[in-house]
Amino acid sequence: MAKWITAAPGIRYRQHPTRKHGARFDRYFTLRRSVDGHQVEEKLGWASEGWTVALAQEEMIRLRQADRTGKGPATLREEREANRRAEQERAEEEAAQARREKTVADLWDRYRKEVMAIENRPSTAAEKIRMWKTRIEPAIGSLKVNDVTEEDAGNVVRAPLRLDKDGQVIGGKAEAGNIYRLLHHMFRKAIGWKLRAKEAGNPLENVAEPKVPRRQRLLTASEVGALLKALDDAEAEKTEQPQVIAAIRVLILAGPRIGEPLRLRRPEIHRDEIELHLSDTKSGFSRRQISAATLKVLDGVEQVPGVEFVFRGIRDPRKPLPYSTVYDAFRRIAKRAGVKNCSPHTLRHWFTTMTANTVANPRVGMALTGHKSLAAYMGYVHGDKDQALVLADQLAEFTTRLAKTGAKITPVVECQDP
Repeated sequence: MAKWITAAPGIRYRQHPTRKHGARFDRYFTLRRSVDGHQVEEKLGWASEGWTVALAQEEMIRLRQADRTGKGPATLREEREANRRAEQERAEEEAAQARREKTVADLWDRYRKEVMAIENRPSTAAEKIRMWKTRIEPAIGSLKVNDVTEEDAGNVVRAPLRLDKDGQVIGGKAEAGNIYRLLHHMFRKAIGWKLRAKEAGNPLENVAEPKVPRRQRLLTASEVGALLKALDDAEAEKTEQPQVIAAIRVLILAGPRIGEPLRLRRPEIHRDEIELHLSDTKSGFSRRQISAATLKVLDGVEQVPGVEFVFRGIRDPRKPLPYSTVYDAFRRIAKRAGVKNCSPHTLRHWFTTMTANTVANPRVGMALTGHKSLAAYMGYVHGDKDQALVLADQLAEFTTRLAKTGAKITPVVECQDP
């Protein structure tokens, strides 16, 4: 280790053992001085980096003056820390400024990559992309995230609503509600990602969320029978594709969400257990008990070599049967059967209600419908009008019998304090 050499009061250096700077060995300079009663030695640098005795003396004078006047850092360590903090604050401010310049389109790009790609199923992501391209981007895509107002967001949400001459909403609530929830989630993420100032708040916070009233439609037994008869007629007359008719039969017999059988692959049919192992449902993987009749329908669908989908597409058999194809066919079948105000999802409500009315244990019914929570299951259960009428008659008959027999009500005996 080279010895320290004093070059001037408070200035020391040591020589590099081999490296030269000009004719001399390179020198490493330091400052040595008293600060607050303590000896402090601080590093300056090598002569090859530009340091000389004269520059070191200037640095010493500057630090002593700062120490004496209290203006500025008194040590190089304090100065470097102050510079580091200033640089950090400058970088943070530049980053904050860059975030403030982000547009709603930039927010969407991050939301799509970091939220939708991880949390959403392909069908959900496709629906969000549709709303973005057709509704949100044209209206506010170019606005800065921080500049979007409650009025801007509210206009986007209310745009799909259809009004009558009196200003009453007559349609578009479902679309408006979906846009509201997407935008609300996007801006909540924007605040968390610091793309929008927290004090600015979520622009959807005070916008009313359009809600579609819960449909109370419950098919009657005769309506379900009419749908089955219409399916038989369509099959005999060959007015609908065989796999479409089979798909609708499964909706009636098993009560699934319409997308579940359309994505069903043949390896997911477990015949020994008479159940389906659905890998892609709204709530994730689902084991679903089915009836022998449902299994017979599935086995009756013609297979195509090399295609795993049970319900293959008509134009492209390598792909699953499109939702729109089944939906349109169901509307024709319902019209033929004379059943009004009915959709494929109405069948799931009917199936769940019939299941709940048949078994007392809801867990048994949930094994058929695939609901993961009791609350979700009960949300599909409707009050059966015929059953209610029977119960009303039974209660009336019981009450009438009480009146005829003159049954007395036992009085309540009050306890006296001792």
